[in-house]
Amino acid sequence: MGCPHATRRRPFAAFALIALGLLSVSCQKKLAPLVASSRLMLRSDLREGTSKAGSYVARSSSGDSDIPVPRKIVRNGSLELLVSEVEQSITKIGSIVSEAGGYVEKSTQTNSGGHSANLTIRVPAARLDQVIAEVKRLATTVDRESVEVRDVTHEYIDLDARLRNAQAEEAQFLQILKRATTIKDTLDVTEKLGDVRGRIEEMQGEMKVLTTQIDMSALEISLRADSDVAVAGIHWRPLRQAKIAVEEMISGLADWADSVIAFLVNLPLIAVWFISLVILVLVAVRILHFLWRKFGPKTSWRFRWRRSAGRDEAPASQERGGIG
Repeated sequence: MGCPHATRRRPFAAFALIALGLLSVSCQKKLAPLVASSRLMLRSDLREGTSKAGSYVARSSSGDSDIPVPRKIVRNGSLELLVSEVEQSITKIGSIVSEAGGYVEKSTQTNSGGHSANLTIRVPAARLDQVIAEVKRLATTVDRESVEVRDVTHEYIDLDARLRNAQAEEAQFLQILKRATTIKDTLDVTEKLGDVRGRIEEMQGEMKVLTTQIDMSALEISLRADSDVAVAGIHWRPLRQAKIAVEEMISGLADWADSVIAFLVNLPLIAVWFISLVILVLVAVRILHFLWRKFGPKTSWRFRWRRSAGRDEAPASQERGGIG
């Protein structure tokens, strides 16, 4: 026989299990709207992260709009010099650049057709004019000198604003990532965060290049050996004159080729104009001829000498007829 206490406990245990089941179902129903609302809030924050970051930057930049922005100027120069010794000049230019706080960015030398070299140096923008003056003292002749100035203030401000916008967007996504509760939301935020960080790194590289161009001016230097030869007290520059002649010949040939190409390209247009002009002249002649015949005097078009010759021939023919 079974125990009477065990039989009494079975209905109580069944009732307890049913009560627990009902309680868990009711709790799930009450918590489901809260979980769904939290997920919706997180996704809405994810969608609006970019717009919030943009509005944040807009407010911060508008607050600084009254502060004057210093102008950002890029200054670059170029020199073409004739020097007595190319190697010695390169060494002296290196010393000048080092003393100015710059560096040699590129250097090439050639010995074909005379010793020459091309240098590209970077010096602080504030000392560009000083370096140009010191380098010019090394030359026997300055063939060409130029300085180019470019205002990049607008480009700098635009790049800086886009960079701060992307950084604010990154901070917004980091805040959203902290509130992510599911793996899907975490992956979505992480993907967008990676895109934003990629754009930030790209813009930081552009900003670094632009800042370098502003702070460090580039100076391109072309060096050629001076081939002066004194003949009977006359300074003779055969290589220089030959180079000038060749350059002038190439320039003339280029101008001639440009003229021929322009003529050939415009030949159909020239033909259309010529044909149109001929047609207009023919039409004008026909109209004038018609008007003359319609409204002009009814006289013969023959010249007087032809009419007088005809009158002289008439009596002569009559006399011959009378004689006959």
